[in-house]
Parts: sequence; C-alpha cells; structure tokens
Amino acid sequence: MLSLAAETECCGVTVAQCRLLLELERRGPSCAREIAEGMALDQSTLSRTADGLVKAGFAIRSEDPDNRRRQVLDLSPEGRDKAELINRMSDERYETVLAGEGLGGGAAAETVAALARALRELRTGRKACPREE
Repeated sequence: MLSLAAETECCGVTVAQCRLLLELERRGPSCAREIAEGMALDQSTLSRTADGLVKAGFAIRSEDPDNRRRQVLDLSPEGRDKAELINRMSDERYETVLAGEGLGGGAAAETVAALARALRELRTGRKACPREE
C-alpha cells in the first residue's frame, strides 16, 4: 500500500479515493450500497470517501431513478481523466519494474512483458498491440 500511496499522492487523491475512482471506472454508474459491498467497506466509510471525490469534482452522486432512496455514484469527466492518469502512472511504474531490470533479458523478460500486456488488456477490455507494452 505504501507504493500505491506514493503513486496517488502526486495525483491529489488519497489511497481510499484512488481505490474508489478505479472501482467506479471498472463498474460504471453503481449503487453506493453495491460498491461498498464489493469493496468490503461499510457504507459510512464509502460515503465519506465519495464525499471527497464529489467535492473535488471527480465523482457525481445522483438519485437512482428507480428507487429514490438509493444513491448512484459515477465518475465525472474529470474523474475519468484522473482514473486514466492513475492507471497510466501505475502502468509506467510496473512496466519499468517488469521490463527486465535484473532479469537479464531473454525469455524471462518476454514473459514479464506478456504478463504486463495481459493485465492491461484485462483492465481496459481492449487488446494491446505487441509494441504497446
């Protein structure tokens, strides 16, 4: 977690806010209760974290049109940009680490590069070009 804290600190969000940003990016608009359950948080913790993102302009809280007692959270355009920045920074950091430094190149470095590509594809839902590592 210290690494994540260091990586997100320069983005102006806390580790908890970072986790929520990335969860909202993954889920899309979602009920606050479902997000809290999925992240193994109590609703009050999620609410406080979401409040900070809403105040910063990174998230939007709205009423569920089907159930006015439920709140829906989603990323604002600025929140999408912030999540993309965090993902890009993380990708760069881990690619540097996994680029073969200390692996001596060869098959091990190729395997690590393939793993990095596969993880990015899983996160983004799109196939990466072989040189897009």
